[in-house]
Amino acid sequence: MRRLPALPHWAHAALVRLDATTAVAAVLGLAALAGWGAFAGKAWSQRDLAEQVELLQADRGRLTASLRQVEQANAEIARSGQEKLAGLREELGQTVAAREAAKAQLAAAQRDTASLKKRLDQARDRVAETGSIKPAETKKVR
Repeated sequence: MRRLPALPHWAHAALVRLDATTAVAAVLGLAALAGWGAFAGKAWSQRDLAEQVELLQADRGRLTASLRQVEQANAEIARSGQEKLAGLREELGQTVAAREAAKAQLAAAQRDTASLKKRLDQARDRVAETGSIKPAETKKVR
């Protein structure tokens, strides 16, 4: 500190006090500025975080709506698939029933064919035995 020679002792003490008071005031001012700066930074950061939260909530809403649409589409596809499957099962049942009926008709036709073949073979044997065709026996109707 510099010394002022012409000042009395009490004036010099006042200046020292004034310098100390000025130093304390400067330190307190700097501390206040630092505190307000930190507060402003924190507020700015919180504002940025709030904006990010709003953006994330908007994204979440869009994704939720999209998920609902996908779930509805899947439900419609599943319902359509189940209806088609039920129709195919019914058609399969009808086809199996038709096949079974055809098998039964085939078996009956094979039996009839075997019976007719047997009758034909018997008739050929009779013709071969006699060399001629015997007249068919007529049934008398009363």
